[in-house]
Amino acid sequence: MTEKPILLWYRDDLRLHDHEPLYHALKVKARVIPFYCFDNRQFGTTSFGFPKTGAFRTQFLLESVTDLRSSLRSLGSDLVVRRGFPEEIIPTLAKELHISEVYYHQEVTSEERAVETALKNALAQIGVTVKEFWGSTLYHPDDLPFSIPQIPELFT
Repeated sequence: MTEKPILLWYRDDLRLHDHEPLYHALKVKARVIPFYCFDNRQFGTTSFGFPKTGAFRTQFLLESVTDLRSSLRSLGSDLVVRRGFPEEIIPTLAKELHISEVYYHQEVTSEERAVETALKNALAQIGVTVKEFWGSTLYHPDDLPFSIPQIPELFT
């Protein structure tokens, strides 16, 4: 095992199976530290005053994080859970735990992409490498037989 661990940032991908960042982190044979952050922004309100995350979604999220933690514990690991802003918490954890790399699935929405950009900038300042993986669609865009702008409008 390498000396410096890898932080595996779970986001909307709260599973062990079919998880490319986890697969690649384990391939490196480094210590993997699974991490989840309840982002305060998820629990705010929209510009129209509606809650971003309703009661049922919040309950589902809590149950999913609990299940992931239980699954990890059954395998001899655990899940580090924090509440706040990932782009602030992850660099702090990286310093405390001497993290060498952070692995995660990329998101597609503008808010999450802005968080990723801020995180990459913060981690670059402390010499931590980021490895992003695509997992938001059934097929990876590179595996399609045509470019995204050429996607057919009709499927028959």
